[in-house]
Amino acid sequence: MTGAPHARVRVLGPLQVDDGDGPVPVGGHKPRTLLTALLVARGEVVSADRLVAALWGDAPPAGALAALRAYVSRLRGVLGPAAPIHHRPPGYCLSLDAATLDAAEFEQRVRTARAAATAGDHARALADLDAALGLWRGDALAEFADEDFAAAEAARLTELRMSATADRADVLVELGRAAEAVPELEALVRRHPSWERPAVTLMRARYATGHQAEALAAFHELRARLGEELGVEPAAPAQALYRRILAHDPALAATPPPGNLPRRASRFVGRDREVERVTAALRAGPLVTLTGVGGTGKSRLAVEVAARDRGRFDDGVWLCELAALPDGTPVGDAVSAALGIRQRSGLSIEQTVLDYLRDRSLLLLVDNCEHVLEHAARLVGEVVQRCPRVVVLATSREPLGVEGEQVWPVPPLPLEDATALFVQRARAATADFRLDPAAADAVATICGRLDGLPLGIELAAARMRVMSPVEVARRLEDTPLLGGGRGPVARHQSLVAAIEWSYRLLPEPEQRLFRGMSVFAGGADLRAVHRVADPQATEDDVLDRLTRLVDRSMVVAASGVHSRYRLLETLRAYGRSRTEAAGEDTALARRHVGYHVEFAERAGRGLQGPDERAWAAEALGVYDDLRAAFTRAAADRGRDLAVRLVAAVPELVHLRVGYEAHAWAEQLLHVVDPDHPLYPAAVGAAARGAWNRGDFTQATATARLAGGRRPLPGTARIAYPGDVLADVALYDGDVDTALGHYTAEAARARADGDRIRLVWTLYYVAVCQAVRRRPERGLPAARESLDVAEATANPTAQSMARYALGLVLKKSDPDRALALFDEAEELAAAVRNFWWQGIAMMEAAATRAVHGDPVVAARALVAVLAHWDRVGDATQQWLNLRYVARLLQRVAATADAAVLHGHLVAAGKPSPLGPAPDAPRGDPRAAEAAAVAHARAALGRIVSGHLVTGTA
Repeated sequence: MTGAPHARVRVLGPLQVDDGDGPVPVGGHKPRTLLTALLVARGEVVSADRLVAALWGDAPPAGALAALRAYVSRLRGVLGPAAPIHHRPPGYCLSLDAATLDAAEFEQRVRTARAAATAGDHARALADLDAALGLWRGDALAEFADEDFAAAEAARLTELRMSATADRADVLVELGRAAEAVPELEALVRRHPSWERPAVTLMRARYATGHQAEALAAFHELRARLGEELGVEPAAPAQALYRRILAHDPALAATPPPGNLPRRASRFVGRDREVERVTAALRAGPLVTLTGVGGTGKSRLAVEVAARDRGRFDDGVWLCELAALPDGTPVGDAVSAALGIRQRSGLSIEQTVLDYLRDRSLLLLVDNCEHVLEHAARLVGEVVQRCPRVVVLATSREPLGVEGEQVWPVPPLPLEDATALFVQRARAATADFRLDPAAADAVATICGRLDGLPLGIELAAARMRVMSPVEVARRLEDTPLLGGGRGPVARHQSLVAAIEWSYRLLPEPEQRLFRGMSVFAGGADLRAVHRVADPQATEDDVLDRLTRLVDRSMVVAASGVHSRYRLLETLRAYGRSRTEAAGEDTALARRHVGYHVEFAERAGRGLQGPDERAWAAEALGVYDDLRAAFTRAAADRGRDLAVRLVAAVPELVHLRVGYEAHAWAEQLLHVVDPDHPLYPAAVGAAARGAWNRGDFTQATATARLAGGRRPLPGTARIAYPGDVLADVALYDGDVDTALGHYTAEAARARADGDRIRLVWTLYYVAVCQAVRRRPERGLPAARESLDVAEATANPTAQSMARYALGLVLKKSDPDRALALFDEAEELAAAVRNFWWQGIAMMEAAATRAVHGDPVVAARALVAVLAHWDRVGDATQQWLNLRYVARLLQRVAATADAAVLHGHLVAAGKPSPLGPAPDAPRGDPRAAEAAAVAHARAALGRIVSGHLVTGTA
């Protein structure tokens, strides 16, 4: 390690020293003790006597000082100049010059997180806290925590870790993610029963998730503990919160405006005037389009404007990125996925988006429209015309051409801002970058040659790790950039030349990897980059090259469970042009399709196993490339690969994204050989899509294409054609046919040992018995389903089984049913299984509406209305509206109940308030919208205490 410029020292766990290539041996117990004693002193001088005592205790050997000097010498060889040990009478001190200490980084991130939380940026606070807590690998100073010299520091760090964990729980509650905070808070309360802070946050979190009784119980348990152990009452914050919970303070259930804006990874530089002017334009009209060449900073400016202006939109700010879409394709599915909504029965995906947005107040940021300009312009134009409280901020290399559009060309950065950006990115590349006068002149030259284009400036600044500003400026002088700021064409050519310059500076293996990465639509992890972009290299070599590309700002890295790497769209377009010029594009696309088909099959299996949550998170991150892989496979008539992909993805897409993949299946049915072994699964996926759209005639006709053939074992739960036929029968009132099918399928699954299939079929047996009003007959199936689900450890299976058991128990044992529904909701939500989350939420709300606190029930039913509004399941929404009518009747809101009854009748739906009179039928979609609006208002009156009773 000697001579290495950087080092990393870790004490949040076992002591470890890393250089650029990994851990280095520190030595035995004595050198490790010496290093720890110096680290604990935090740069202060530690006397030789104290160091001797730390090494040998009260009985040091005769040559202790000489041995100490030998250990110091050995450590100097290990640490090198990055962390020099200095002799300073009367002892030694350790300087972390070019080294980092994980404990110091942890404390800095916690401070940053707390500052962000204080400023209201809870998303950034959460990211910083996750990064801080992720540094811990075990107990602080684990080997030495009991030693006198380290005990106080170990205790301090441990307490800070505990406090940061509590900070994280607070932030989750502020972000409206209270359910995620509850397990951690319960653990903190168990470990620290007299610490009031986590107990208070636990009260808030339980109340925010609809568990008022449990929230009050947390207070009573805290009061009992404090009384027994300390003889005191809870402090004022706990008592005040207790009173607010008793009073059903609406602010406790409030959540921040929704949205999906990304966290800003670095400080926004300059453009204050542009931010003000674009914000003013947004307030003056419904559509603003930021235009300019690639790399001019359109997207970054748009995100900054949206973040600063989000407070005026009740329904939040939503970013829809179109860059990953194939050229010229429709944009409806991408917009719906960004909004988190699904196609509604009887509507196209574009109509669904418009219907959802019609009455909402939100800012829709549509990014990178140029390659899908016609489709983007059409949908945005409809939004502008038909959604009066929606404002659209778009980015494109050319205007959309929509009526009412304000076109705002994004100018290059002025010299002062360009210089500030260069310095920021240069310091990210090398912390000791200084802007002395010579460097300032060179940076000004660089920014001028690059026409003030942010992407070009960032590429040049990344070179500061290995070059000086003067050297970069000289290189650019020798490069034929057009420069001069002569309009967008000149600036575009300047940027292309800057990218070309950066590309040519790369060694050939890095050029090859960069070209290969242009095939990915949405980025990739290391394994995918290796397998697709450069399979001839070793994975370690690919990682080294990726690291260097990230260092040079040619690739963007995003950390997570699996780090992911992507090219900015301008760089990706350049990379694609290079692959075509090199004749690599066909082979590259073939590897991309093959890899993602195999990934989809692995993910499909993983989603049915115990690691469903991890697979869901990973697969959702790959969705853009799954779409691109299908498009390529279908275009190349690679029908085997296309049908394999279609058979693999329903478990991911249908339950978590939307119904787009069902259209893929429909596209294949008439071109794939019906004898293909995966044909029944493709039929099942297509039939399920028609069923979700409410087109039962099409669903039946499609399902029958399978000719009674069953899919292969392990097929996604929703892709069985026979199940679709049974579900159509069930919704048509033919319960016996559905029950007969699922009973036979359960016997088959039991005989085959297919536990996932058995849970599904037993679930439906229980549901059928509940629909027949014989829930006691469904108890054996529901209990068996739960036993089998527990053995699978699959969260969706466990959620389904709990729902089934709750459904057949909700009349005979409502408390037990309510607990089961709540557990089912949490299990489904944890794996982003929106459909099962919704039905569990709904049955829990319905049970509370009959047996629980009406205010809590009203809040829960409002949440269910919003959920089915997003998911787009009209069948479930009408069922939920029946539950709302029952609650209104229970609390004597008879006028509101009568209005809702009228909407149910108008749509031809059964009403719990009595048989439907002879009345003209209206448009079901209009009736649904009116019913949901009235239900939401009536429930709001229950929550606020302004209940209106009496007859209509």
